[in-house]
Amino acid sequence: MESTVCSMPSCGPDNRPAAGTLTRRGLAALALGAAAARGVFAQSFPNRPLRWVVPWPPGGSTDVIARLLAQEVSQELGTPIVIDNRAGAGGMIGSDAVAKAAPDGYTALVSDGALATASSLYRSLPFDPLTDLRPVALAVTLPHAIVVKADSPARDLAGFIAMAKARPGAVDFGSGGVGSPLHLAGELFRTTAGITWNHVPYRGAGPAVTAVLSGEVQVAVPSLPAAIALLRDGSLRALAVTANRRVSVLPDVPTVAEAGLPDAAMAGWVGLHLPARAPEEAVRLLEAAVMKAVEVPALRARLLEQGGDIAIADAAGYGEMLKAESARWSRIIAAAGIKPE
Repeated sequence: MESTVCSMPSCGPDNRPAAGTLTRRGLAALALGAAAARGVFAQSFPNRPLRWVVPWPPGGSTDVIARLLAQEVSQELGTPIVIDNRAGAGGMIGSDAVAKAAPDGYTALVSDGALATASSLYRSLPFDPLTDLRPVALAVTLPHAIVVKADSPARDLAGFIAMAKARPGAVDFGSGGVGSPLHLAGELFRTTAGITWNHVPYRGAGPAVTAVLSGEVQVAVPSLPAAIALLRDGSLRALAVTANRRVSVLPDVPTVAEAGLPDAAMAGWVGLHLPARAPEEAVRLLEAAVMKAVEVPALRARLLEQGGDIAIADAAGYGEMLKAESARWSRIIAAAGIKPE
């Protein structure tokens, strides 16, 4: 039996995959096509290490997933992959660096939800997320968790909302930067819950989670890989997850829908992009390598342990998903009145 997992809102009802999302049979066909391309192209590509730009600091969800995925793709392609963290401007510094990199297939962007929100958050961007970068593949979706320090007086989501409403402006919310997936996930929760807080932007998910742990801020809404270790050891408490269903790594944590806020459900993701004019053969080889990597049982297990959901989509499917998510977040951002700071 074929199986596919897709949990983005743009993937359709009941988590059915959107067009371009691959079944196992489709993955096999893609691999055969890539093999044919490799016959004429692989003699010269890749013949040196690849560089994957992560537009966030080390330790965040995108960085964690990038390193796990790069290990497997490196083995598949037979060449090293160097992770280059280029943080800043809500993920736009690293994204712009890849958009303007030599389009030879050797520099890729480990892409995430920041690409879907950038056009709505910034009046002037040095690149166009939908035309200056080319989708290669989607690998995983990532639910977020609403987290507080373990000794927080808020024991559940209802308690946190009550606390925030009782003390307007007294709650500090830490994000991964203006326009980052953490920021948007938090603002979606805030507006849905009808509370106010002070937004404190950091340079990525890792620093934002650390700020909760140290007491600098009272709450954050990171995707699970950035917080799962601290949730497991009891340093942080998850009040809810933003997935449509409970996640296996936190089976006792309710979803936002179960806590009475179904409109706060969302998920981030991690995929791969190349510069727009990258060679077609490079796109196909990397597309097939990513697709094959996420089918490796050991990697699938590691991704699921981090709280991820395997979401296999090829270049076409990822591109369509990005367009749909860009339109969705444009509406959310406008409704929330979010502006870059």
